[in-house]
This record gives sequence, C-alpha cells and structure tokens, in this order.
Amino acid sequence: MTEGASSIPPAQPRRGRALGWLAGVATVYLVVLWYLDRDKNVLSRLGDLAGPLMLCALAVLASYAFRYQRWHMLLRAQGYPVSPWRSGLVAYLAGFAFTASPGKAGELLRIRYFSRMGVPPRTTLATFVYERALDLIVIALLATGAAGLVPMFGALIGVVLAVVTGLCLVACWPGLQQVARALIARLPGQRLHQLCGFLLDGVCALRPLLRLRLTIASAAYGTAAWLLTAVAFAWLCQSLGIVLSWPHALAIYPLAMLVGALSFVPGGVGTTEAAIVMMLVSVGGALDVALAAAIGIRLASLWLAVLVGMVAMAGLEARPSH
Repeated sequence: MTEGASSIPPAQPRRGRALGWLAGVATVYLVVLWYLDRDKNVLSRLGDLAGPLMLCALAVLASYAFRYQRWHMLLRAQGYPVSPWRSGLVAYLAGFAFTASPGKAGELLRIRYFSRMGVPPRTTLATFVYERALDLIVIALLATGAAGLVPMFGALIGVVLAVVTGLCLVACWPGLQQVARALIARLPGQRLHQLCGFLLDGVCALRPLLRLRLTIASAAYGTAAWLLTAVAFAWLCQSLGIVLSWPHALAIYPLAMLVGALSFVPGGVGTTEAAIVMMLVSVGGALDVALAAAIGIRLASLWLAVLVGMVAMAGLEARPSH
C-alpha cells in the first residue's frame, strides 16, 4: 500500500458510528452502575470521596503531559516536529474521545488532526502502534508487584512478549512483510483488505523508532505517566480504608489494565473493573468497597479521558481546516 493510499482521514460517517458506539458503551456502563448501586450503595460511597477523586483526576491529567511529550518526541524522531507544542497536545488529547474502543484503535482519530499539521497518516499510525506496544511492556513491568494475585499472570506476560516480538520482527524483516502482504491479499472484502494493509503499513514504519536511546526515553515517559495513575489508585484505596502493601497498591491497577487490554473488550470496560475487584477482595477488601474503588478510578481515568477527548475534538472541529 502506498503512502497516498493510506492518507485517508476519518470520514464524518465513521465518526458518527464511533459516537454511537461510545454512547452505547457509556449507557450500558451507567445501567450497570445503577444496578450495583441498588444493593451496594456504590454511588453514595463515591459521593463521599469527592476530594480524593478530584486528586485522582488531577494526577491522571498530569499524566497526559508525559504521554504527549513522548508522542511529540517520537514524531520529531521521524522528522515531523509539531509546533506549537500546545496545538499538538490538543490533537493528541482528541484521540481520547474514542479510547473506549478495542485496542484503543479509536484513538487513531488523531490521524485527522495531525494530518492538518503536516504529519502523514502512516507516521501517526506508526507512532500509535509503537506507543501501544511500549505501554504493554511498561504496564506489564509495573504489574509484577501483584503477580501473585492473578493465577494467569505468566500467560499474560507471554502474550505481551509475543505481541511485541511479532511487531518488531515484522518491522525489521522485509521477508515477513512480504508474507504478511501476501496473506492480506487473500483476505475477503475490500474494506478488510484496506484496513489490514493500512495497519501493516504502520507496523512496517516502526523501524526508525526501534532505537535503544529513543526506546529508553519513551519508556521513562510512559513509566512516569502510568505511575501517576497507579499512585492515584493507591490514594483512592487508602481513602476507602483498604490496607494494601505498597507493591500491591502500585501494581493492582496496572495489572487490571493489562487484563482489560488483552481482553480486547472496548476500553477494557467491565474486565478491568472485575480484575480490580477480584484482586482487592483477595487481599481482604470488602466487596462493596472494592467496587467503589474500581468504579472510582475508572471514572477518574477512562471516562475522564473520554470527556477530555470530546472537549478537545469539539474545539478542533470548530476550527476551519486548511
């Protein structure tokens, strides 16, 4: 697939369908919250935690600065420095509008806005794939402190290593790229063929990013971002009276995120919360308190990200495109 073939910004109908999907996921989430609140009084418990939840939200917002600085650095390393920094940040945040999607693929909405800044779609896609793969490694490392709480932890790590290794091999080995393109050519349906070819283009463009110093710097930014969220979760648990060792306090949320990511459920909705509840209960937390912790941190992370993304997207759509 050529560069020009991949330079197709997201169409308005696709964004409309994505908005409908997001609305459906949010509605189901709210219905489940209402159902749980009937017996467990989760929402009333969260209402008493306005202060801690606000601090959690601030920590998550601060993590966005680290995540975008990494993104900015990766674009610059590929020859596309984005200026001013603030404009790129808004475009980056707009991707969060559809972060509640399988594999967070909805964040590729950024292609539309970074294209306006002269960044080719293939470059944005490669940066996205690199970011997702590196986050899997960072989250897996942070999650090791709670490894004993999930019996299948070894299998989860195996999946992460297999995915990351596969991406690196395809990016660096032209022979595998040819095999992949031949397999894609046999896929039925024009849309599926184009989608897989576009994704393969992004993976093939990863090679300039596979440099040791760049990877170490990127991992450092990613670790700082995820640690901020992990500390926010630990603070929320402490506010709820859940006593955790520091290894567990900092590792439970990253491990739950890993479970949610590998479940391929949109945004890990339901699977991440279930993993949090299971682990907190296994270390002695009461079920209703564990539910409050799980829902609270997701409101301050996933759903806050969606809100921030919607605001950023609305602001960018209101501007005339050039």
